Amino acid sequence: MEYWIDSAFSIGGFVGHLSYVLLVISMLMRDISLLRLLVIASALTGIAYDLFWLRNPVGVFWEGLLLLVNAVQLYLLWRRDRNAKFSEEENAFLAEHLDGLSPSKCRDFLDMGRWEDLPEGTVLACQGQRPDFLTYLASGAASVVVDDRVIANLRPHHYIAEMSFLGDDTASATVTLSAPSRVWRIETPKIERLDDDHPTIWSALRVSFANDMRRKIVISNTAASTRDNA
Repeated sequence: MEYWIDSAFSIGGFVGHLSYVLLVISMLMRDISLLRLLVIASALTGIAYDLFWLRNPVGVFWEGLLLLVNAVQLYLLWRRDRNAKFSEEENAFLAEHLDGLSPSKCRDFLDMGRWEDLPEGTVLACQGQRPDFLTYLASGAASVVVDDRVIANLRPHHYIAEMSFLGDDTASATVTLSAPSRVWRIETPKIERLDDDHPTIWSALRVSFANDMRRKIVISNTAASTRDNA
């Protein structure tokens, strides 16, 4: 019994513990790149433990295989990031709203939606109703109406209907295009599945929603102040 206790708290024992601690922590990660980096760190620590303390070639082989698989997967992720290409309007969207997301994840997200040219008068959201899309206004303009009163005029580079994905699933205003516009939009069910299917994208999108709402509040307050002083 004393031997087991001494082994568990020896330098070698701590190295062995560290290998498993890193593996357990990796399972808590929602970002796949970070998960794989932690698994690689766990495998490297495990190899050291098996090689220098246990003299266990079987353990070295399997830890080495675990390291190799995750290193290859990290390389594939890096290659996807490097090969991701974007149009000028996509770059403008990403720079404004999703600057911290990896190129490959940005590409995945944009490919879930589509770019459209919509005419003036197109209704993008109806107050009190569940929106069909999350919309990004790339060019053009839109009016925001609450209880039959125009409360704001949206200019490019803002989301439309984003608050419904953070609240009670219904739009807080009716939004109608007041000029021919270029938009990117994605169906509501796809947004609702992001938290489960693409948690990293969803986390970045939530931050983006919050930042966009703050900008809208600033614009609205400035416009109200201008009207009051007129």
